[in-house]
Amino acid sequence: MAYTFSGSRYITSGVAENFPIELQVALFSAVEQMREKVSGQLDYLQVFEIVTRVKGQKKFLHIYHMQECPEAKLEYFIPTDVEVNGRAYMIDDVDHITLLLAEEY
Repeated sequence: MAYTFSGSRYITSGVAENFPIELQVALFSAVEQMREKVSGQLDYLQVFEIVTRVKGQKKFLHIYHMQECPEAKLEYFIPTDVEVNGRAYMIDDVDHITLLLAEEY
């Protein structure tokens, strides 16, 4: 089965409370970049490890984006004013997509 991540998009209450809207949008956009990397062969489960880093006076989110089949990894750096650390999953259930915190799985 081909997963397209093109259905309706939903977020859990944990994501809504802990991730700024800019980060939510970035994670949904990241799947498009993964699609290009793997020539459209997306795994139903996309994994995001998010770590806040500080370099000098600047704070940014370091995002590790992974999938298992086919195995692929990407990294993103997003300037930020907030601190976010943790793991999130994005799941394609064919007719809808859900972004949730790992502890909500």
